[in-house]
Amino acid sequence: MATGWVYHELYMWHDTGRAAPVTSDRRWLQAWEHYENPETKRRFRNLVEVAGLFDDLVALKPRMASIDEILRFHTRAYVESIRAMSASTGGNAGEATPFGPGSFEIALLAAGGAITAVDAVLDGRVRNAYALVRPPGHHAEADRGRGFCIFGNVVVAIEHARATRDLGRVAVVDWDVHHGNGTQKAFYRDPGVLTISIHQDRWYPAESGAMDERGDGPGFGYNINVPLPPGSGTARIWRRSSASWSWRSGRSGPS
Repeated sequence: MATGWVYHELYMWHDTGRAAPVTSDRRWLQAWEHYENPETKRRFRNLVEVAGLFDDLVALKPRMASIDEILRFHTRAYVESIRAMSASTGGNAGEATPFGPGSFEIALLAAGGAITAVDAVLDGRVRNAYALVRPPGHHAEADRGRGFCIFGNVVVAIEHARATRDLGRVAVVDWDVHHGNGTQKAFYRDPGVLTISIHQDRWYPAESGAMDERGDGPGFGYNINVPLPPGSGTARIWRRSSASWSWRSGRSGPS
């Protein structure tokens, strides 16, 4: 069975504007294109085409997630605030999540793209699926956006599958330099979803992603964080000639 491919040009039209330098003294550094910009994803899409991989993929047309589907995770007040700002001149969804006019509908299409991928796999149309969507989602929390993420795409897709497809246990493996804080929060007390995040220790968000964050109540033990030192690659996790590395309780440093 083939791999499904979810993509839409509208994802590239999500406008994050210009980025201010992340430094305590910004006056000496000129603003530049936002870190989360269309070219980062369009370049990947074009590389897939140039490599000839499209012949081996099944194109899956994304749809917009409904408001009710979004509300399975997000609060109504938050969703309405995004809708209102998007219908005007744009705004900021919360922490470091700027967006321009029209991004509300694009964010619905991103969450819907994740749903499309999940449904295609559960229907047996494809063995697995890759959803190349913008805006991203794993930092978004129920009542605010964070880290460039407006809606929790993966959370919305999981809740859709559990509500409508009688899906049982789910595992989420979040492999990114940043901690998947939004996904963790969504399922922190839920034993039906195992959440695993592999990320750089104390990068973003700095206050989350420690090893001792293991879930709460009935969800205890169903949340796993693997915070790694900066520069960790695909070979040995970390090498130092004169010191070992400690990851105890999510705190990294020579010991």
